[in-house]
Amino acid sequence: MRSYQLFSTLWSKISSCGSAYTSNPISDNKRALKTSIQLRDFRDTPHKALPAAGKVSAIAIDCEMVGVRGGRQTLAFLTAINFLTGEVLINRYVSPTEDVIDWRSKFSGVTPTIMASAVASGEAFGSWREARDKLWEFMDDSTVLVGQSLNYDLEVLGMSHAKVVDSAILTSEAVYPSVISTRPLPRQWGLKRLAKDLLSLDIQNSNCGHSALEDTYAARDVVIWCIMNPEELKLWADNARRQEEERKAAQKRHKHGKKGAKGKSPATQSTRNWEYSSGREDDIEYLRWSDLAEDLGLPEGYDPWSD
Repeated sequence: MRSYQLFSTLWSKISSCGSAYTSNPISDNKRALKTSIQLRDFRDTPHKALPAAGKVSAIAIDCEMVGVRGGRQTLAFLTAINFLTGEVLINRYVSPTEDVIDWRSKFSGVTPTIMASAVASGEAFGSWREARDKLWEFMDDSTVLVGQSLNYDLEVLGMSHAKVVDSAILTSEAVYPSVISTRPLPRQWGLKRLAKDLLSLDIQNSNCGHSALEDTYAARDVVIWCIMNPEELKLWADNARRQEEERKAAQKRHKHGKKGAKGKSPATQSTRNWEYSSGREDDIEYLRWSDLAEDLGLPEGYDPWSD
């Protein structure tokens, strides 16, 4: 009964809201895709391809990525679990299909030696396509996907999916309830912070990098906690919003103090906005170039696109 009630609540969240619970990496993102997969190779999740007995109603996933040429990334590890039961469906390395120039071992937990061993022993998918096909054996387009910052995972899987509950968005929407769904959220909190604040759980502490399985369970448990504890979520969100307002006020005072000490005139407005996202490892905040230029020691009003 508890699993049924949990899934019903999960489904009602998707049914009652808009873009926050859908994910199409091609059309939804206002930034350039980071994946090395070509747009022509993206696919929608198959439509009701499985009989009811073989389909998992909700799946939590996490991917680990490595860097390839052009500042892009490719899939190196995939974890998928049954959201309702916790059963591990997939927990496997994925052989990169391009030359890796940055293994990001501090975060991915993947090294050249580990990958070579996994490939040699048959413990790795041969490509991201093979990994995607295996995931699709457990799901169709009616399955709910759950995770943290799922847009990155779906990008490296080369797939679009219509039913998503993202722990980063779920918690950020609680902090910023007045932001309409068509506008970007000012900030998203990282999984490590959410697990600590909401679950009193310390994760991502290994010197060998992140564990995709640990992160998958953590994202799942954060979503369950949010669903089962709406009043506590509101209290956390109110406190997080207050802390964020205090942090920004202190940052503003600090910048004004530096300007006053230097006797500078107000900066001229940059002709373009520049967005910085710290990615999945840390809390995400979107900043303008003008917010960072002074801290980088650049001249007041410097415009990097003026040349």
